Amino acid sequence: MARIELEVPPDENRGPRWSLLVKVAGAILSVLVVAFLIARITVISPHKSLFTLEDVTLYGFNVSNSPILITSEFQVTSRTAVPDMYEGRESTSIWTMFISGTSVPVAPHVGVALNRDWVINRLVVIMIKLDGQVKWKLGVIAKGSYHITVKCPAYIPFGTNGTGIYVGNNAIKYQLLQRCGVNFSR
Repeated sequence: MARIELEVPPDENRGPRWSLLVKVAGAILSVLVVAFLIARITVISPHKSLFTLEDVTLYGFNVSNSPILITSEFQVTSRTAVPDMYEGRESTSIWTMFISGTSVPVAPHVGVALNRDWVINRLVVIMIKLDGQVKWKLGVIAKGSYHITVKCPAYIPFGTNGTGIYVGNNAIKYQLLQRCGVNFSR
């Protein structure tokens, strides 16, 4: 069996300048990669989340005058609740919340304003607020959790201006498609 040995001659034409150039280029590339990774970790955060209040199904709504108490029961969407989950990029989920309160006391000026809106304008505005925690992940890097606050105004018309659809059991469904305000904080 023959043995072959290859010898690679040194590249004498490149010299110390070439070596310095390779080292400087490597250092610059390393700094850029580290800066990019730091920017991904510290600067990029959740920011394009969109919440839309699609519909409200109202099962009951009553305001008493003395003392001023609100009794209400409504469902915010028409599908089942979504458990803890991973929300991918450009994905959509529908969450359902049942909100109810029986004889909830409110400040007198709130009751007066609510009665005025209900009697005169035949419109009630209910602010639906969602507070929670969102864990953010970018690629394989977990970013920790953020506090999310979502505020959705639900404009519910009553009377002849009402656009609701009766869905049974004294329930009225209102199609809203109202965009909500979203805020993230640490």
